[in-house]
Amino acid sequence: MNRDTLKENRIHGHPMYPVSVYKLQYAAGEPILDCHWHEELEFLIVTSGRALFQVGTEMMEVSSGQAVFIPSGEIHAGFPLEGSPCSFDAFVFHSDFVASSTYDSIQEKFIAPLLNRPYTPPIQLKGELDWENHVLALLQDMIRSNVEAEPLRELTTKARLYLIIAEMFSHAAERAQDTEAYMNREKTERLKTVLHYIHEHYQEPIRLKELAVQANMSEGHFCRFFREMMRTSAIDYVNRFRTRQAAIQLEQSDHQIAAIALDTGFDNISYFVRVFKQHIGHTPSHYRKKRQAELR
Repeated sequence: MNRDTLKENRIHGHPMYPVSVYKLQYAAGEPILDCHWHEELEFLIVTSGRALFQVGTEMMEVSSGQAVFIPSGEIHAGFPLEGSPCSFDAFVFHSDFVASSTYDSIQEKFIAPLLNRPYTPPIQLKGELDWENHVLALLQDMIRSNVEAEPLRELTTKARLYLIIAEMFSHAAERAQDTEAYMNREKTERLKTVLHYIHEHYQEPIRLKELAVQANMSEGHFCRFFREMMRTSAIDYVNRFRTRQAAIQLEQSDHQIAAIALDTGFDNISYFVRVFKQHIGHTPSHYRKKRQAELR
């Protein structure tokens, strides 16, 4: 099955310098990152507050000053923690930026394993160890130099990335080719298939039975699987995704709220308003007014 709608379609950087930095800020309770994946590798460093991040099958609470590493092709998402605003910087780069022009020992020993993942580098950097603090400092320097567009940023960014890769590889664990590793990969692929189906069909009625078929599971098994992977129910995820699409329409169009509700898969306006407020924190009409005032 084609899962391109789950894959992020944004182009990061440009071919001569495939690096991008994003500074993101979210109010308390505001949705953070929908589950997605991309070919580029990514570091997320929290600059204030705290949030819950998912990388593959792992969920972790990340606080200010801490970071997470997202390997190429790995699904990831971010969720707000109750009562806590959050801001973070995202550093995204394509593997081509650190790849060797020929297949040398650096490519063989470090870059290829980073992409093919026979080794598992640490996902969360808490700043509790000296080497973690070194990596965090390098990340902050890279982000600052790119935000400030320093003249030597291309050179210093590549140099710092190599130092980060060296630190992470020196603390990576060899991935055992065992049943657990295989099952985690299988779970991730099944989740990608289900999320793709939701993202493609959110405007239509979606039943648990249909989602269970996508995962090739019984309904009961699927419900347990989805909650284990996403820390929420499948129905709640569908509603949250629909409200995010509705929020975009409320910001970018003057369509009536009832029309937006229907267009995003809600066939009952009262239910739409209740679900929207649950996930966004405001009614649709209040949210539209609030966003219009902020953009003036």
